[in-house]
Amino acid sequence: MDTTMLIELHVFLSTIYGGLISGFIYDVYRTIRYFSKPRKFITHIGDFLFWTLLALIFFVILMMNNWAEIRGYTLIGFFLGILIYNKIFSRFLYPVCIIIGRFLKEFFGKVLAIIFFPFRLFKKFKPALKKTKRIVEEKLKEKKILKKIIFSKK
Repeated sequence: MDTTMLIELHVFLSTIYGGLISGFIYDVYRTIRYFSKPRKFITHIGDFLFWTLLALIFFVILMMNNWAEIRGYTLIGFFLGILIYNKIFSRFLYPVCIIIGRFLKEFFGKVLAIIFFPFRLFKKFKPALKKTKRIVEEKLKEKKILKKIIFSKK
């Protein structure tokens, strides 16, 4: 086989690989949206970041393999990779992403509960602390009054 054909075959297979990576990133993004349930504005920002990341992946793969020459077979390779991922791998990897997402949500939920425990405890005892502060202020005021009375007598 001619070396130029081998190089173009390598570029084509690399673009299929890039499509597979893009499909996986889409599943990760879908998982993040599943757990975060973002509002419309945040969804637009997330979509913009997602497409920017895919464009960056597309560019880096093309830059590493054929100096970013966009040809018909490179576009076909990317779309073929995405199609292969969605038809074959996504049905197995998306549920795994959901399981990992649930685990991470529980883990970080527990970590945040531990971190914010002192603040919740402080909030619980805040009325008692206010009452204690008021009593201490009243006693200090009485002390000042008594001190004034004692030192004013000769």
